Amino acid sequence: MIQMDLGPSIVHRRLISRRAAMLGLGATLAAPSIAGQLLEVVYPRTHERPTDGTPFKLLTAALEASGRPHTLRVSEAPLPSMRAFLELKGGGVNVMDTGASPKVAERTRILPFPLDLGLSGYRLMLVRRDRLDRLRAVREHDDLRQLVFGQGPDWVDSSILRAAGLKVQEAEFLHLFRMLEAGRFDAFPLGADEAGMLLDMFGHLAPSVVLLEDWCVHYRFARVFAVRRDEPALADALNEGLSRLFVTGRAREILARDARIGPLLDGRRRLPASVFELDNPLWTAPFRAIPEALFFKPH
Repeated sequence: MIQMDLGPSIVHRRLISRRAAMLGLGATLAAPSIAGQLLEVVYPRTHERPTDGTPFKLLTAALEASGRPHTLRVSEAPLPSMRAFLELKGGGVNVMDTGASPKVAERTRILPFPLDLGLSGYRLMLVRRDRLDRLRAVREHDDLRQLVFGQGPDWVDSSILRAAGLKVQEAEFLHLFRMLEAGRFDAFPLGADEAGMLLDMFGHLAPSVVLLEDWCVHYRFARVFAVRRDEPALADALNEGLSRLFVTGRAREILARDARIGPLLDGRRRLPASVFELDNPLWTAPFRAIPEALFFKPH
């Protein structure tokens, strides 16, 4: 369906621009063009990112906030995340939400907005119930080096963990649940914004797996939108729409309605008391452009 919006008044645009400057979002927002080309937006359907999830809701809201005429659809069949990236490069889709990967940044245009407020950098552990005692005994970084972590083969998280001296075993997303259930590795780290949801969705593949509440790992990270480089009109529209969502507080309102994220934002749910900080050597320039003010700060 084509969405059209005449956009905010000049006074409202100036107010948004001032708030954008306070958040470090850069230049004054331009008034949306209602006579521009129709944007045909195609988003990948993946197991990890359902279309009723927050990233897709932010995409929909950003397109509407941009005021540009557009259509939006998702790919027909579910795609593994690596296949979705290949479809992005090949033209099967033209925007996807993705972890902050330099490989993706080299081939696409990254929009500098943390779709999860950086919560994906707080890595909660899915573990087998019968290994809880061993994992609860972890106290130091050296203890982490005795464990094996399961991650996806194309995830930048695997490289970050290995750079910290940790052992990683890789497999496709759904296989990771089965492998954890079989005891092939000790813990399956997932973002604080997604771990509980994904366990609910795929826990039937690993019935003895639970969420470890004692500690987590953290590194600077975020999920972002990546847009095909040959679609500057789409990138500009989303950049404009996301700017409006973040500076007006609408993005936070959307995130607050997420059953996993909302309780973290208002303090009803807290991250584990023990947090192991790791460096992210892959936090490159396109991601350093994300304003610090947009990241989640633990209560």
